[in-house]
Amino acid sequence: MVASVTVDSKLATLRGQLPALTQTGYFNAGTNGPLPRVAHETLVTAATRELEAGRIVPGVYQGNWERNRKVATLLASMFNADEDEFALTHSTTEGMGAALMGLTWRPGDEVVTTNREHPGLLSPLSLLAHRFGVTVRQADIGNGGGDVAAAIGSLVNARTRVIALSHVIWSTGAVIPLAEISALARQHGALVVVDGAQSAGQVPIDLHGSGVDAYALPGQKWLCGPEGTGALYVRRDRLADIAPTFLRYAQYEVSGYLIPAPGARRFEIGEFYSPSILAQNAALTWLRDEVGLDWAYARTVEMGQRVQRGLEQIDGVSVITPAHRAAGLICFTGEGITPQEITSQLYERGMTIRYVDVAPNPPIARVSAAWWNTEEEIDALLAAIAEIVSAR
Repeated sequence: MVASVTVDSKLATLRGQLPALTQTGYFNAGTNGPLPRVAHETLVTAATRELEAGRIVPGVYQGNWERNRKVATLLASMFNADEDEFALTHSTTEGMGAALMGLTWRPGDEVVTTNREHPGLLSPLSLLAHRFGVTVRQADIGNGGGDVAAAIGSLVNARTRVIALSHVIWSTGAVIPLAEISALARQHGALVVVDGAQSAGQVPIDLHGSGVDAYALPGQKWLCGPEGTGALYVRRDRLADIAPTFLRYAQYEVSGYLIPAPGARRFEIGEFYSPSILAQNAALTWLRDEVGLDWAYARTVEMGQRVQRGLEQIDGVSVITPAHRAAGLICFTGEGITPQEITSQLYERGMTIRYVDVAPNPPIARVSAAWWNTEEEIDALLAAIAEIVSAR
């Protein structure tokens, strides 16, 4: 009882920092997470300062560099990496593009991916095929609940340069065992490039321990930061293998020669909106120090299990997510009703989920159950889904 009271008290305090939760049953962190007050206040304060004092003031360039490195340091502490292995980006897609397009490709090179990937990965892979004659092979992994490493391994050969895939599959919710994929890649001398759009903030990430070579992540989803934020991790001993795709002032050392900036900072593209980066810093600090990552991960799994078990009891509902590889992203379909209709009717009831209907993925409805959700919210969601599906 004491433990329950403690959890309830902590959850109530944290939910109070997420005003969006008072407006809707918020089950869509897989698109955008709720913005915490501290991030909003930081963003507004910084934007107001720029408005009133100007944007180019003494010390601004050094301040911007320190601002960016604070975010990199936070990410390194959260995901078991080093600060200089992170470049800031504006999105996961930008990070994936920087990693993949920075490699030296030749006709006949191959990439192995899966048939469940997001366009943010498929788009740069398509560009590789078009520009460099790279062959892209897609492993059929079903819902991600089977032997993913074996499915991918069946397509890997001596021409395979990269295995590129998601850590959490956006259209099934399956958490992929990255260490197995990395071990497979090492056997064939291939790199592993990971789309972390649905993993960062939802599940534990051990970048050094997983053995991956590059890992792109967003700031606005499960990490609850503003849009236009993200990062790319590149393992230190792979820095020489990936060239910067664009150059900007902060990416090189001024010496008469083009010398890449130290570490992964060389992969940063363009400038960053200072208030957004400061807000991202505030959101990450809040998640790490006040929410607590281990607690957040454990509660997210608990809430995801509650959704999954409840959906499995509803007549006419088919759960897509494999239970043994599930966290908070739970995908399902309803008999006789489209995922879009389910999503629309839930929104009319004050509950926000997401439908995914992007080829080659089959249409599904997707619930992002997170640590901030209450048991009562989830039970209300399940009751609404049961009512909607039974009415068809």
